[in-house]
Amino acid sequence: MLTGHRCTLRHHSATHLPPVLPGTSRWVKLWRYIRTLMLVDQSHPETKNYLKSYAQICNENKRQVTGCPYVIHPFSRFRKRWDLVVFVALTMHLLILVFDFTFLIFKSVDSYKTAIVFDLFLCGILVVEIGLKFITGFVVEGTNEIVLEPNRIALNYLKCCKMIYDLVAALPFILALDYFDRSFYTYDTNGYLLFMIFLYAVNIFRFYDIFRYFQILPRSFRVSEKKMLIMKVVMNTFYVLHWSACLRYILPQLAIVVEPNPEDIFSLGNSLFKTDNFSVGHFLVDVYWRHYRNEDVINYPVSEQRTIINPPTFKQYLSFYYYFRPVDQRKYDHSFVIMKLDTLRKDSSILDNYLASMMATIKLSLHTGRDDCAGLHLVNNMLTTFILIGGWIWFTYIMLIMIRTIISAEISQTRFEEFINEIKAFVFNTRLSDLLKWKMLRHFTVRFRKSYFNEHAIMEMMSDNLRRNIRLEICQNLLKNVELFHDLPLALMEDIVDYLQYEIYLENDVIIEAGTRGEALYMIASGSAAVYSRGGTELGHLIDGAHFGEISLLRKDQRRTATIIALEDCEVYKLSHDHFQNLIQPHSPLLLKMHKLAEEKTTNEQKNRDKLSEEEVYDNFLQ
Repeated sequence: MLTGHRCTLRHHSATHLPPVLPGTSRWVKLWRYIRTLMLVDQSHPETKNYLKSYAQICNENKRQVTGCPYVIHPFSRFRKRWDLVVFVALTMHLLILVFDFTFLIFKSVDSYKTAIVFDLFLCGILVVEIGLKFITGFVVEGTNEIVLEPNRIALNYLKCCKMIYDLVAALPFILALDYFDRSFYTYDTNGYLLFMIFLYAVNIFRFYDIFRYFQILPRSFRVSEKKMLIMKVVMNTFYVLHWSACLRYILPQLAIVVEPNPEDIFSLGNSLFKTDNFSVGHFLVDVYWRHYRNEDVINYPVSEQRTIINPPTFKQYLSFYYYFRPVDQRKYDHSFVIMKLDTLRKDSSILDNYLASMMATIKLSLHTGRDDCAGLHLVNNMLTTFILIGGWIWFTYIMLIMIRTIISAEISQTRFEEFINEIKAFVFNTRLSDLLKWKMLRHFTVRFRKSYFNEHAIMEMMSDNLRRNIRLEICQNLLKNVELFHDLPLALMEDIVDYLQYEIYLENDVIIEAGTRGEALYMIASGSAAVYSRGGTELGHLIDGAHFGEISLLRKDQRRTATIIALEDCEVYKLSHDHFQNLIQPHSPLLLKMHKLAEEKTTNEQKNRDKLSEEEVYDNFLQ
């Protein structure tokens, strides 16, 4: 964080972990390295949003090391890398799971053994993630509190069945593939059908979890929120289409076996379960059984006679279908049978079948047609209706997102970009140097943090009481550190806050210089600064909450005894001598007490100038 500064002082480790001493064993070094991975990482994209300065990061690490040493910080280096691993594992698991249950039963048994092993590996990663969530801190929405206490972490994860929801995603459902494969080829597809609907119901909305893990990657590369929103829509759309396309392919095939004569559902006939009727579903299953399972009667036994047609060609299959299926009943499944038999004739690959189903799903989602190729049976009608309604809802959502992105999303960021463009136009017309241009742009970036706001207009819309309370809450921790203000009444403190001036000093900016006259008190809200003597010796560092120049509030002619240079972008509040004197004049007893305190500190510095300890240097260097 302190880039460009080469510190010459001894300083404590930012991790607050014990140092590595000579002779330390490799296991101790390894354990120390693991613990550093669990602490706050400055490069984590969320760190700056919650911990603004180096000092806050150090304090957070100290809190974790001393109080919760075995907890993983949500902004740690390990969590950043592990989230990417979980993103890949969760995405591949959810995409492969439905894909395998949809297409692999139409391939040889050997083709899905590798898929089972790979998916089990992915499930193992997800199970590890469930365990890690019990020892990973979290941020409380609304308050931005970072929770590291193990008991609160566990309670937060267990409430609302979060763990059960994650556990369902990590279950190795792929192990049931062989069971449902046997069920399909023995005409028992009821359980298979219900299982696929169950998978869809519990996993279709998991795109929220996928993107939550993914967003760490674009934020690490400082991708804008607008681009992240576009990526979110694209990823979520593909995820939903993928699941819908797989279900559109497999559900009609399973349903046609469950409903051998779909026309009876509409005609309310009583021949649905007659064994002498020709079953299109069983006919197709027998064709697949011969083509993909090599007429294996041992592993796929059935109680009825299978349909075996010789020679097993497209023409013979079609002739058999036309012979046993009456003309007036073909309208229910003719297109579906032709499509499936043609797939066998072409020996279409899994990719070809998947892409064809995807295109049909997109067509339905865009309301450009109705899908009758899978027959008119009940399940297909329900599936088609669901895709139509779901497609309408989803693409309406996409349109709303696009409108929101264009018109109202990121208004403050857009206004900031417009403001920056004005700065660039100003620099161009005034022909300022590149260095000044960079400083101006950096100054306003630090001031607004890429989100423009009109502070004056916001504060003007508030009541005086609310405005004072806000300013006092912003600066009260800074004012408490100033010794001169310890006994001041609250009303006077509120008056002082009204006169504080907010200033920004960029890295390497000189805040004050030795030998100049002191005219103000400075309080560092965030950032770090280095203290140098007149001879250029580095004396120490000032961090968040530090102040200097309090004696200047009482003595305007006091000379500065040190130089202060910003080590990073610093946010500073300044109180001038004139403003303070105007406020304190009516309180003569307080003013007299302050002068007495200042005299004692000044006299003490003059008597012991050459004997000051490091702590006293910090207390007296700018009086």
